[in-house]
Amino acid sequence: MEPALKSCKHKCSEVKGGEFIAENDRMSQLPHDVLMTIMSLLTMKEAGKTSIVSHTWYNLWRCLPVLFFKVDPYSTIKDKLLLPEQRSGFTGWVNSVVGAHLGPVIDELRVIFDLDVRLESDIDKWVIFGFSKQVKHLELDLTPFYNRSISLIDCYTWPLDCRISSLALLGNMTFLRSLCLKYVNVSGKDVECLLRVCYALEDLCIVNGSIDWTHINLPDLSLQLKHLKVLDCPRLMSIDIKVPKLVSFTHHWRPIDLHIRDSLLLSKVSIGNGEFQGEIVNHVLNSLSTCFSNVKFMSWDFMLDHPFVDNLVKVNMGINNPPCMTNLKHMEFHFSILYNMNTEFRRDIVKHKGRPLKSLKTLEHIGILGLPIDIEFATYVVENSIMLKDIGDYLPFIAEAIVRRRSRSQG
Repeated sequence: MEPALKSCKHKCSEVKGGEFIAENDRMSQLPHDVLMTIMSLLTMKEAGKTSIVSHTWYNLWRCLPVLFFKVDPYSTIKDKLLLPEQRSGFTGWVNSVVGAHLGPVIDELRVIFDLDVRLESDIDKWVIFGFSKQVKHLELDLTPFYNRSISLIDCYTWPLDCRISSLALLGNMTFLRSLCLKYVNVSGKDVECLLRVCYALEDLCIVNGSIDWTHINLPDLSLQLKHLKVLDCPRLMSIDIKVPKLVSFTHHWRPIDLHIRDSLLLSKVSIGNGEFQGEIVNHVLNSLSTCFSNVKFMSWDFMLDHPFVDNLVKVNMGINNPPCMTNLKHMEFHFSILYNMNTEFRRDIVKHKGRPLKSLKTLEHIGILGLPIDIEFATYVVENSIMLKDIGDYLPFIAEAIVRRRSRSQG
């Protein structure tokens, strides 16, 4: 099932032509905004079928400002051999809608399907179409179906550097507010160009892409970014940006040289290691220590392998926990293990000391090892969080026991 289209704020001159409207055609006599509200309740294919209703409706669907192309992989035939046929049908659908669109601008263009470099010319056409229509929100989610592994070489390459800049579209890119690229090759030069040209860009998300993206180095340019998410980009080595409006920051993979400058509004941070196995906790805490004064939400996402269970221990026990993180109210831990724990982790329980988490109110902990680490973590956090009210459903039983004991003592 395709997502319903949203309402349109833009009027299309072709729809408002002077065609004759029959007196009994009450639907066609409705105001334009009402007609677009009706269209917003339909899927894209259903909206296209309304062209047979009347002359007024003939071009109405072609002016919709939100184009959302998505096919749920679970609704397709689960046969990898049929993927080329599915791709052909999907690209044909998108090309037909893009080619027929009559509106002067679009608010959103979202393409979500398993596509790769072999369809580069089609995807280029959609990106150029979006910028020519002054698109505000652009998403290319080309994540492979069926959990297929794919080399970055086979991913679609972002066209900015070699194909968009020559088409005089850079001026139209200033309207872009959010950009999400998943399984799209993008170079460091392209990312920096986007941040320079799209000066109104507030939301940037790059997931699992980039062969050549190693750095973002814009320490002197004050960016408008409010949300930055970078996941599973293995070649990335450093980020140095000035972001006075940044509210949330997410980075999952190996430690990088991180400088988030002037980020006094930063309130939400999410850190993970992806498939990287190594020490990241101390590096991250030290890199972000100047940003923690207003952080209210902190999330850790670990995939653990021997001998790096120590990552979890360090976070749980507050080692190098910045003393300036005084406003932290919600903390999450998500972790999974890549191997069976051996006996060296099955030891006596140790009580750890650390700095109090004075403002922490809610804690979510997903993933339990069944080892002393679980109980040590629960004991440490609960005993050092005087404002803690909610510990979720996944903590060891001792945490709930400590909370109940504290409630009785305070009562």
